[in-house]
Amino acid sequence: MSDRETEAQTPEEIQADIERTRADLASTVGQLGDRLEERKQQAKTSATYAAAAVGGLVAVVVLVKIIKKVRS
Repeated sequence: MSDRETEAQTPEEIQADIERTRADLASTVGQLGDRLEERKQQAKTSATYAAAAVGGLVAVVVLVKIIKKVRS
């Protein structure tokens, strides 16, 4: 917006412009928050799968050791 446009605006128009800008910013911040929440959930899901895989691997190793000990 140029200086001339600002000078030509009434206080009510300026206030309305400020309120629109605030609403736009609030929407943008909300969208960013939503995207962050999605990424946090994806990371949590990935961590859960990784933990399950490690747990499964540990169980297999322990089972193999038990079987070897029983056979010897």
